[in-house]
Amino acid sequence: MKKLFFLIISFQLYTSIYSENLDSMFIELDKNIAKSDYYIGLKEEKIQNIKSKLKYYPIENNKSLDLNARLFEEYKSYKFDSAYVYATKTLVISRKLNDSKQITKAKIRLMFCYLSSGMFKESFDLINGIDVNQLTPPLKLEFYGLMARLYYDMADYNSVEPFRSQYINAGIAFSDSAVALIPVHRIERLRATGLLKMKKKDYNGAIEDFQAVLKKTTDFHEYAIAASSLGYIYTLTNQFDEAEINIIKAAIADIKSSTKETVALRLLATQLYLRSHDTDRAYKYIKIALDDAVIYNARHRKIEIGSILPIIEKERINAVENQRNTLIWLFYMVFILFVSFLGATLIIYKQLKKIKNARQIIQSQNEKLLVVNTDLEEANNIKDKYLGNFFYINYQYLDKIERMYRLINRKIVLKQYDELAKSFKESDLLLERKNMYKSFDETFLRLFPEFLHEYKQMFPADEWETMKSPNEDLTIEMRIFALIRLGVHESEKIAKFLNYSVNTINTYKTKVKNKSNIQNEMFEKKIMEIKYGKSE
Repeated sequence: MKKLFFLIISFQLYTSIYSENLDSMFIELDKNIAKSDYYIGLKEEKIQNIKSKLKYYPIENNKSLDLNARLFEEYKSYKFDSAYVYATKTLVISRKLNDSKQITKAKIRLMFCYLSSGMFKESFDLINGIDVNQLTPPLKLEFYGLMARLYYDMADYNSVEPFRSQYINAGIAFSDSAVALIPVHRIERLRATGLLKMKKKDYNGAIEDFQAVLKKTTDFHEYAIAASSLGYIYTLTNQFDEAEINIIKAAIADIKSSTKETVALRLLATQLYLRSHDTDRAYKYIKIALDDAVIYNARHRKIEIGSILPIIEKERINAVENQRNTLIWLFYMVFILFVSFLGATLIIYKQLKKIKNARQIIQSQNEKLLVVNTDLEEANNIKDKYLGNFFYINYQYLDKIERMYRLINRKIVLKQYDELAKSFKESDLLLERKNMYKSFDETFLRLFPEFLHEYKQMFPADEWETMKSPNEDLTIEMRIFALIRLGVHESEKIAKFLNYSVNTINTYKTKVKNKSNIQNEMFEKKIMEIKYGKSE
C-alpha cells in the first residue's frame, strides 16, 4: 500500500510539473510567433547585406560564385523560389568557369531545392548527371545525406508497402555511407547516427544522439532538426509530454532561424488535435505551418498539411457549433431565469408595497393609539386630581351642611325664626361660589402649568395686560377655555358651572377668538394642544 501511495503521489507530482512546463513552453512559443517578423527582418537584413556586395561583382568569377552560394544558403530553408534562383546561378557560373567541382556543388544545391519542394523525379534526374566516384569526401558526405533524405521523404510520401520499406532501406544504406565519412568527434556524426538509429528503430540510441546534438549545437536550424526528431521519436514511443516539449523547442528554433521549410508546427498541431483535443491551438499552429509552406512553396509539405488541416478545421467548426448551441441553450435558460426573476420581482414588489401600506396603516394606528393613550393618561390623571379634590370639597360642604342643619334644627326647636333668617345671607353664597372657582383655578393650573403662558401667546402683546386677574386667578374667559381644555365643550354645561347664560358664554367665546392671532375655527384646537403637565 505504501508503494502504491508513493507511486500515485509521484505520478501526480510528475503530471503537475510537466503540465506547468508545457504551459510555460506554449507561452514561450506564442511569444516567438509574435516576434517572427523581427526574426524575418534579421534574415532579410543579412540577405540584403550579401546582395549589396554582389553588385560589386557583376562578372561571373569565383567571388560572385561565392556570394551566390551564400545567398542560396540563406534562402534554402527560407524561400524555395529564391534558393532555386541562386542555386541555378551557381551552376551557370560554375559551368562558365568550367570548374567540375563547383558544378557538382551547384547540382547538389539544386537537388536540395528539388527535395525541399517535393520534386522527387527532378531529384532523380539530377542524380544521373553526378559521378559519385569523382566527388571529394565532403561532397560525397553531402550527396549521401541528400540521397538518404530523398528516400526517407519518399517513404513518408508513399506509405504503401512494399515501396515504403524499400525506400527506408535505401535511405539507411546512404545514411550508413554518410556516417562512415564523418569523423567521430564531429557534431554532424551525432546528427547522422541519430537519424540512422531512428530509421532502424533504435529509439533509445537515437534519443541519446539527438540529445547530445541539442547540448552541443549553437545553430538554431540544427537545433530545430534534432529537437523535431526527438519529438517524433517520443511520439512513436508514446512519451507524449516529452514529444510536445521537444516539438515546441523545434518550432521556437525554426522561428528564430526564420526557417519556413519545417515540420515542427505541423507535428505539434497533430499532437494537440489527436492527444489533447485542443482544436483552437491545433488550428492556430497548422495555419501558421500552412503559411510557412506557402511562403517556402514546398508542395509535399502543403499536401501533408492539407491532409490534417480539414480534419482539425472540421473539429474546430464542430466545437464552435457546440459552443454556439451551448450559448443558445444558456441564452434560453438565462432568458427563462430572467423572466422568472422579473415575475418574482414584481410579486415581491407588490408584496413589499402591501407590507409598506400595512406598515403605514399600523404606524398611523399606532400614532392614533399613542394619542388616545396620551389622552387617556391625561384624562385619568385629571380625574385622579379632580377626584381627590372633589372628595375634599364634598367633605367640606357636607361638614358645613351638617353644621347648618344642626343650627336650623336648634333654631326651629327654640322657635327663633328671626335669628334663623339672620343666619343666612346672600353674601355667604357668593363667597362659597368664589371659593369654588378659586379651588377650580388652583387645581386646573396644577394640571396645566403652561396654560397661562400658552394662552397668552395666542394674542397680541397689547392684549396681555387685560388678561391679568387681581388675585392671579383665571379670568372668566380663561375659565371658559379651561373647561373646554378639560373636555367640557357644551356651552350649557359651562354656563351652569359659571352661573351665566348660554348667550353670555357664547359671547365671551366669540369675543376672545376675535382678539386672538389664531383663526376662529382653529382657536379651540390650539387650546386642546396645550400640554398636560405632571408637576404639582
